[in-house]
Amino acid sequence: MSSTEQTPASSEQQQQQQRVRKPPFADWPTIKILTPPQGRFSPKTDEWCFTYCSQSVSGRIHSKEPNCRSICVRKVFPHEVQNILSFKRHQVLGADGKAKYPLPKEGQSSNLPRILGGTSKNDSEDQSQSRATSSGSTKYWDEGCYLWTGKSRWAMLQKTDNMMLDLQKQQQAETMRERRKEVWHDYQEHLKHGAGDQSSEQPETNGKWWGPIIPSKPIPDTSSLSLLVPLPPDFPPIWEKINKLLAPSYQVLGILQESVSSGEQKQFAQRVWEKSKTGEPFVLAQRTFTRAYEQWKNRDVPEEDDGKKGST
Repeated sequence: MSSTEQTPASSEQQQQQQRVRKPPFADWPTIKILTPPQGRFSPKTDEWCFTYCSQSVSGRIHSKEPNCRSICVRKVFPHEVQNILSFKRHQVLGADGKAKYPLPKEGQSSNLPRILGGTSKNDSEDQSQSRATSSGSTKYWDEGCYLWTGKSRWAMLQKTDNMMLDLQKQQQAETMRERRKEVWHDYQEHLKHGAGDQSSEQPETNGKWWGPIIPSKPIPDTSSLSLLVPLPPDFPPIWEKINKLLAPSYQVLGILQESVSSGEQKQFAQRVWEKSKTGEPFVLAQRTFTRAYEQWKNRDVPEEDDGKKGST
């Protein structure tokens, strides 16, 4: 009997415990506003690329490289080049408070055309001076958009690899590629000097290269087949070239203005008017036309004389 009496009471307590008071308007439809993460964890797209390749029948038979063209647009956000609160901290900063991450080779002045602010490769300046000033002329990443173009398959492969890295890691990868290239160059110089000749009785243990260890071949340099420019491009000032072109005209106009203000042109016009009243200009013109007519009339005489001498 006791068990049957306790059963309905326990069921009522369980129902009361399950009934939880809901907040006001809990059953009404609601709108949730979610703020996406910013900075390094933002889901925004920062680079868009388009690539197309073509191949010919003969190129496929002879295993030639396909003709590839690529174009990319890269957007650099503020947190990539500046220290922003709660975001990644950059260690190397310039005077303007921005991180100094140099652009790749295809974005430096030595690889850009002159119309985009590049420098000529056949510059007449001394090489020592250019090396001394190269550090000051280095271009760095900045906030904004950049346009990248490539003309080879290798260029696009390196570009896709860089799409997985931030600016700091890209700089580290470029340093590793340069180091790998230097090691390969030293190894080739080592082979040219005959240090790797196997015909010697005793191996050269003092050299840098000994044994079967061969450095890996570096990745091909595609900077000459690529181009990286900011948007909008840094066009050189056009007015400087126009002023340089019109500098002689400015000088002539200045001399003319001085002669007019000093009265020399007025005096010259009065002398011309006084001379025009006399017969001297007409006599000069008559002599000039007479001399020109005589020269034109006698211009074929030497040729006829030469012909007669040749016939005799």
